[in-house]
Amino acid sequence: MKKLIRLLALLLLVILCVSACNGGGNETDNTGNDTKDTTENTKDTSDTSGNNNNGTSDTKDTEKVETLAEADALVLSNKKRTDYFIVEDDAAPKAIKNAISKFATAFATKTGSALETRNDSEAPKEKEILIYLMDDRDEVQTVFEKITAPEKKGFRIEAIGSKIVVACNDEMYLEYALDLLGDAIRVTDTGSYGIEKDYVGMLDIPALPTAATSTVNVKYTASGNQTVAVNMATKNNYSNFVRSLASNGFTTYATNTIGDAQFGTYIKESQFGQQAVYTRYFPEDSCYKVTYGPLGYLPEIRAAASDKVTPSFTQMQLTSGVGAGTAPGMSTVVQCSDGKYIIFDGGSNKAADKETLYNFLKDNDPDGGKPTIAAWVITHAHGDHMGLANSFLAEYVGKIELERIVYNFPDWENVSLSYEGSVSGSEGIASQFQAIVESEYSNAQMWVAHAGEVLNLPGVEMEVLYTQEDYATGFGLKPNGSVVFGSANSTNVITRLTINGTTVMMLGDSMPEENKWMANNYGDYLKSDMLQLAHHGSNGGEITLYQAIDPDICIWPVEAERMEEFKSNSEFNRYLASLGEYSSGRKREHYSHDTITTFDCTDDGPVVREQK
Repeated sequence: MKKLIRLLALLLLVILCVSACNGGGNETDNTGNDTKDTTENTKDTSDTSGNNNNGTSDTKDTEKVETLAEADALVLSNKKRTDYFIVEDDAAPKAIKNAISKFATAFATKTGSALETRNDSEAPKEKEILIYLMDDRDEVQTVFEKITAPEKKGFRIEAIGSKIVVACNDEMYLEYALDLLGDAIRVTDTGSYGIEKDYVGMLDIPALPTAATSTVNVKYTASGNQTVAVNMATKNNYSNFVRSLASNGFTTYATNTIGDAQFGTYIKESQFGQQAVYTRYFPEDSCYKVTYGPLGYLPEIRAAASDKVTPSFTQMQLTSGVGAGTAPGMSTVVQCSDGKYIIFDGGSNKAADKETLYNFLKDNDPDGGKPTIAAWVITHAHGDHMGLANSFLAEYVGKIELERIVYNFPDWENVSLSYEGSVSGSEGIASQFQAIVESEYSNAQMWVAHAGEVLNLPGVEMEVLYTQEDYATGFGLKPNGSVVFGSANSTNVITRLTINGTTVMMLGDSMPEENKWMANNYGDYLKSDMLQLAHHGSNGGEITLYQAIDPDICIWPVEAERMEEFKSNSEFNRYLASLGEYSSGRKREHYSHDTITTFDCTDDGPVVREQK
């Protein structure tokens, strides 16, 4: 995520320079890591100017930031010396102090000079960088009051005289603010380092309009964004908010309708930075939700045509065995018509499975070069789903190309897991993953996915139906205002694929609550040709969802032995297996992960490919 912010800040600087010259149950792996008939998908590209962070190239490789004239600069460092001090709030929590320390380290690396940190209780100096929200400094309070986002959840940076104020009261946004400030520091025409004398950077959105009967009582931060839920809201309330975005300078990037639910992505680019707002309205819940934060990667609206290969869906073979302490794992590979791949999760960290995956990618690459992974989708942070991803990406550096990562992790300190207890296992494996990507695949786009967004690749469309934000601002909210997930399973990113006309529902390890929610809100739209069963076919399914999907082909991310056992263990599985009260003659095909099973998604539907 830090890479995204640096990228966005760099893009902002380019724009500024140009302007000057002329933004339930959980299973752990044995390593201990824990119809189409009703859809409308309308995309508006009338104004996406400056949205250069889309695509697969890294802007920092193609754009050059011009030097700053020292006459126009507030000089912060010269000849590896600085007269500036960082001032932090005496009462700032440890996380804030850590963020400030990271900024100081980055400053020293960039300029060669060290910033001393002082407390706000000490006597003021002439040259200061005032960070966070401190009662003792009027400059900070004045700048903070200019933030108009709901409950002032944003940040504002101002250069005032010889001082720089970074006003913020939230750890998450402070990290972004300090990244933005760090990238705003440029080399001047005399070799010193500074920022523009009148520099302003900010993150802000308009206030949420509501009716007298509406209540804004859910606020949740995760993966670099804040989500606000407006309950007891009407479609008119939602429309009013969308209109307010336009009047506040936001332009439409994309809109979508799924069943009766409505979605939109809106962006704003100005001298103050790049922002994004993601909206969704669920009439079944009488609720609309707004997610906002710095502008990150946005999925492509259109895909180039290609006919190199027949698009396909493959459930990979995994070696996890039946027995106590083992988890089934999940590994799915989708091949686009241009030969590139989408990978879902990958399974546990097992050497044989890594080799099998790499050989499959290599053997099916139509160009015979490095396999290109167009998107690696992480449904959630459990070892049997992303353990392999971590080790695979570390081991095969230089042997593959990685264009996108798709995920939406919680801010782990904001949630608790009633079934798992500690979040440490999930937090650790997610942090490791992000570190590997940032270190080894710095050109990869990091897509924090939100419900309603759609990614179009050649021959394949991927539509996001659910992320953990929907849980945290709805059925997962407790009466006392806390957010309690049963397990990290409920932090899934749930998607539906359309592969050359074949529809596939990808449920990951979803649990009954979110599955029931999707059935209620999306209804008949969920009808699909294929279904990847929830939570390996064990305890995650939900009868109304499965009835809405009504698949012809069932993909079980589990061994054949467990698949046969699970078929009769619940009403929703008996429905899929046509057993007991559901023995109506309706026959479906069922596949375990004991072997590699590939479905070529032909114009006539999915066809099982013969193994070589």
